[in-house]
Amino acid sequence: MANLAKDLTELSRKAGEPAADLTIQAEGNAAVFDRENSKFLVKASGVIMGNAKEDDWVWLELGSCVEILEEARKNGSSEKLTTALNEILASSKNSDGQVRKASIETLVHVVAFHAMEVDWSLHTHPTPVVALAASKDGAKHYSGTVFPDEAVMCGPVPLFLPFANPGLDLGLGVYLGVLEYQQKHGRNPGQIILGNHGLCTFGVGARDAYGATEIAVKAAKIRLGALSAGGISFVPNDAAEAIAFRPDEILRKRLLAREALNK
Repeated sequence: MANLAKDLTELSRKAGEPAADLTIQAEGNAAVFDRENSKFLVKASGVIMGNAKEDDWVWLELGSCVEILEEARKNGSSEKLTTALNEILASSKNSDGQVRKASIETLVHVVAFHAMEVDWSLHTHPTPVVALAASKDGAKHYSGTVFPDEAVMCGPVPLFLPFANPGLDLGLGVYLGVLEYQQKHGRNPGQIILGNHGLCTFGVGARDAYGATEIAVKAAKIRLGALSAGGISFVPNDAAEAIAFRPDEILRKRLLAREALNK
């Protein structure tokens, strides 16, 4: 479990590098799931990604967080559930047993671990992605993919969700959005665009999650460039589907996921 905190710290610092333009101040967070013990590490509230240390990650039980999400899914968001969530977040502890409140956006990662069954989750606020997500036609701009590697690394169909307040409302919105996406497409989204907010990517490892973020940011810049040049021409849906699930591309993605994060 010590290695998880080390790897998570490395991912966070890389995502927090100023040149990457993924987060500033205390924006963004990341998490990793310890599947064997049904608990996960997530960033403590207020930690700057680029300055993260191994004791800046706190443990939470997945089950208790899923119970909050499921209750909200059945009966909607409420003050009672918000209070229960805040109590869970406020009681989290790092590996040294120090109590530190978990990130208010923790439920985004809970959705990844529970509904999507992935082990690594990265949430960032890249400027070009947020620019598109804050535009009046944000959903339209993310109705398809714009180049082959976006389809391969981030999936052929992005999931765009409207703005929701960080906390229970955001977690519930992501949960419902993912469940609907899975029902419609029969698979997980590779990137989630949060309206007026940011980006979520996932993976089997830290390299996988970060690589998807890199491609998503490049794709956002391409969208902005295309809009300035007259409009976006998406990769045809059938072509994006074919490219994303071609055996050679699946193998390439698996090989990339094994690379060290610092490469």
